[in-house]
Amino acid sequence: MAGGNARLGAPRLVLGGDAPAAPARLPVGPSGDTAPAREAGRIRHQRRDRAARGHAVGNAAITLGAHDADRAAAFAVRLALTAPAGPVVINMDPGGGASAGGDLCSGSPAAADGDLAPLATALGAARRPVVLLGTGARAHTRAVRAALAGSSIPVLHTYRARGIMPDSSGEAAGLVTGGTMEWPLLAAADLIVGLGIDPAEMIPAAWDYAAPTVLVTGTGDQPGAAARYFTGATELLAPLPAAIGLLGAHRSQHRWPAGAGRAVRADICARLRRAATAAPGRLSPQDVVTTVRAHTPPETVATVDAGAHMLVAMPLWEVDEPHRLLISSGLATMGYALPAAIAAALCRPGEPVVAFTGDGGLGMPLMEIETAVRLRLRVVVVVFNDATLSLIKIKQAAGHGGKEAVGYWLASFAGAATAMGAFGVCVGDVAELTSALAAALDRDGPTVIDARVDPAAYPAVMDLTRGEAGRRGSPDLRPVTTAPASGSGGSGPRHGSP
Repeated sequence: MAGGNARLGAPRLVLGGDAPAAPARLPVGPSGDTAPAREAGRIRHQRRDRAARGHAVGNAAITLGAHDADRAAAFAVRLALTAPAGPVVINMDPGGGASAGGDLCSGSPAAADGDLAPLATALGAARRPVVLLGTGARAHTRAVRAALAGSSIPVLHTYRARGIMPDSSGEAAGLVTGGTMEWPLLAAADLIVGLGIDPAEMIPAAWDYAAPTVLVTGTGDQPGAAARYFTGATELLAPLPAAIGLLGAHRSQHRWPAGAGRAVRADICARLRRAATAAPGRLSPQDVVTTVRAHTPPETVATVDAGAHMLVAMPLWEVDEPHRLLISSGLATMGYALPAAIAAALCRPGEPVVAFTGDGGLGMPLMEIETAVRLRLRVVVVVFNDATLSLIKIKQAAGHGGKEAVGYWLASFAGAATAMGAFGVCVGDVAELTSALAAALDRDGPTVIDARVDPAAYPAVMDLTRGEAGRRGSPDLRPVTTAPASGSGGSGPRHGSP
């Protein structure tokens, strides 16, 4: 784990975790011992081919020996950071020498031709452009804001790009996931421009919007990867700052009404909140997210597990800076939120950290509560406890098994936290949640808030984010949601993966 004042997003040397890190584009260095090279052909006990695994799921695999270890470690960090970022498997052989173990698995990136003429031509003709921001654009946050702030050009973020344009701005229009929540806006666009989009963040669904899509990927990225997901798109391998400059130069030519992005996002959030429902003594997922956001400082770092609660937390949690809303959107892995919150608390000591997790997601890394206790980290773990794998329950409803496959006894996570030395509290309404949160933010060490939630709203949330309900924009947004005359996207739900 990282410690001290390490920067979020910097490379880490950790144990294990190479497979989950790959689709999440995490620049980590999973390390472990290996059979000495001189005996590799003889020893088989507890041995697997870690080098082959590293080449299959990551950027590279290297062997780190006792000699020249510093040089090899520095080389591993450079490989992990090479775009697209990913894990480098480090095999520890005390008796061997340092070896790079081959070239980057993904091959050498193609040289960029830097030709942005197609983007300039498209922007010159567009009157309703929409900008999609991905993780590749985070390094250029200042330039993006300078180009787009005050322009009223709507901007959609992938999960991990949230905060490049502040949610408080008039341009931030919400999320782009491949679902239907973004459909009304994109169907109204006459040009879609993507900056630094990683297709690993997009759920499996058709990209069938009428507007032309132009994607600008950084010069270190793999050419063609984005265009394969965004059917019919033009992909330009060029420096992102130059593309951002073109957006700024054309910012005054559009015909969007003032604050168009803010209006779209407000409508999405309002529809999500209206879908909230809960029985007495239970909280709706929407209540949990909005209450926590309302009672935590703006600089709070939030981590989010995969699960049905994710579909509520990601749109409703407001964030104005990158790296303050963390999620495993590439692999969409359960069990991410608590370890990520521990890392965030170590990297940003003194700043509030909240982990949003489901009961299934917390059950996987449950013992890490003890880690947070031992390190005296002020981490607030909020558990959406409904004793069900709710997202899987919705997806398997159409003939894929009964509730007995995804349900279990209601567990007391507050009790489990107390047993490990943390403070645990069970809440069933907004007043209890507010009180528990205030105490947690003023307490040294971790707190687990066991929120008893009613899952009744999740099917409606699924429909709003990935189903037909997502396609129906508010009548108040007609200037934004009037679709092009022909071929404005496909139909049907887009459930995809978590």
